[in-house]
Amino acid sequence: MNPNLALLILSWQVACLYHESETEKLLPGSTSATEAESDALDAIHDEVTPDVSWDDFNNTYASFKTAKERAAACVEVLKGQSGEFRSLVLESMLRVANASREDDNETNVSPEEMDFIQQVREALE
Repeated sequence: MNPNLALLILSWQVACLYHESETEKLLPGSTSATEAESDALDAIHDEVTPDVSWDDFNNTYASFKTAKERAAACVEVLKGQSGEFRSLVLESMLRVANASREDDNETNVSPEEMDFIQQVREALE
C-alpha cells in the first residue's frame, strides 16, 4: 500500500464509523457514510491523490477483515512519511468528518469520528 492510498483509506474510514443517528442523506446502501462525506473524499482524491485508482482503493479497503486491521496497516505505511504528509492525512480525515452534520453536533464532527482521528494522530506521533 502506498501513502496516498493509506490517506484515502483512513479518510473514508472516518465516514464509515457508526453514529447513533444521521441528519443528512446517506449513500445508498450505507449505514453511516453520507453523500457529503463521499463528495469530500472525491475532492481529496482529485486534489491530493489523483494517482490512486478507485479500483485499488476498493480492493485494498475490502481486503482487511476488520477496521482495526485496516487502520493499523495504514498507520504503519504512514509512520515513515514526513510530518507534513502526516498532517495532510489528519487534515483529510477532518475534512471528511466535517463534510456532513451528524448527531446535531455543532462542529459536524461526531464523537466517534473525533476519537478515531485522535487515535490515528497519536499513532503517527
